[in-house]
Amino acid sequence: MVVADGMGGHRAGNVASGLAVSRAEQFWADIDPSVPPSAEEARKMIECLITEANEQVLSKANDSTDRQGMGTTFTVGLLCGSHLTIGHIGDSRAYLVSDGQIMLLTRDHSLVEQLIESGQVKPEEAKDHPQRHILTRALGISSNLQIDISEKEVEAGSTLLFCTDGLTNMVSDDEILRAALEQSDPQLLAESLIALANSRGGFDNITVVAATGIGGQEV
Repeated sequence: MVVADGMGGHRAGNVASGLAVSRAEQFWADIDPSVPPSAEEARKMIECLITEANEQVLSKANDSTDRQGMGTTFTVGLLCGSHLTIGHIGDSRAYLVSDGQIMLLTRDHSLVEQLIESGQVKPEEAKDHPQRHILTRALGISSNLQIDISEKEVEAGSTLLFCTDGLTNMVSDDEILRAALEQSDPQLLAESLIALANSRGGFDNITVVAATGIGGQEV
């Protein structure tokens, strides 16, 4: 699974996010499902994917002055049996719903998140903070990437959900949990959350990718 949220102007942002997702599609196509990678191999593969996607965004940005400064968030997950590997950069998010609970698997790479961690901003103030859209990490910013890699064993029957901040700025974690518990069809789950965010204004692009009934099988 992958989600990317472009930045640097509408047109340039679309180019950056499109490049990142296209690279992910090529990456998935190269994986032989009959020979799933080990945990260590999966980690290296995710790191390589994100590094290559970053290089493509940087290269494309240098081709045109209209695209200079473009970038994108990039959150990608590879599930092999019960073992989940996530690579993350930016402020899109990955959630795991399991045993009636919701867990945030990623950390926002944003100025507001830094202010929260330093105690300068309260968590409840983040959604309305004037600098909430300023990212501290993204693809296309630098060739010297800092990538967050995390791993998780996923219990049978879990739901994995990736989304952009267009959702999380309008819909709370508790509401995401409630929707995931009520809806087992991943397409309907994504559509219901997007509809909820849009009903409250939908001020930003909203992307939701979901997988339900996953986990619990050893590779």
